[in-house]
Amino acid sequence: MLTTVLGYLIVVQFFFLDRSRRGEEAKSFEAGKFDQHSTMYIGIAYFVSMLALFASWLFNGLRIGMLPTWVGWLGIVVALVGLLFRWWANRVLGTLYTRTLKVTENQSIVRAGPYRLIRHPGYLGSILIWTGAAAATANWIVLLLVLISMVIVYIYRIENEERMLVTTNADYTEYHKHTWRLIPFLY
Repeated sequence: MLTTVLGYLIVVQFFFLDRSRRGEEAKSFEAGKFDQHSTMYIGIAYFVSMLALFASWLFNGLRIGMLPTWVGWLGIVVALVGLLFRWWANRVLGTLYTRTLKVTENQSIVRAGPYRLIRHPGYLGSILIWTGAAAATANWIVLLLVLISMVIVYIYRIENEERMLVTTNADYTEYHKHTWRLIPFLY
């Protein structure tokens, strides 16, 4: 199915985007004390999601869990929006955009770009990319597996990150009051 292949290509772009991080701190996998294994859990969720995406060929070949074709095309749109959102968040944060949860020297709260409204736009972008790619397979089993794994892992990550920021940056509490965590008007 064309949408499945396009979904795979968007996920590949996601990994290329991750390679564009600027600065040594941004590229490092060294976790701070607040990470609480969240980076590892995100990696596991990515692995599970990739397996689910590849399993879609088997599921769809056996005609198990199939959805209408338009769901696949909607998934492509969602994944592309997620990719653009993730890219925007990455560009705005620059060298502050790190893989793991850690506090760096002279770290400040960024309030520009998508951070004016949403505290974690990069995570929202990731969830949209993976969920959109899963929807692109037009298989509800794959979509459900990916959506559940991404939501669980990113909620865990966000809770740890916000705990870190409240503990280490007095400005974060004020910023926290005026923005949405992930999705405006919902969460």
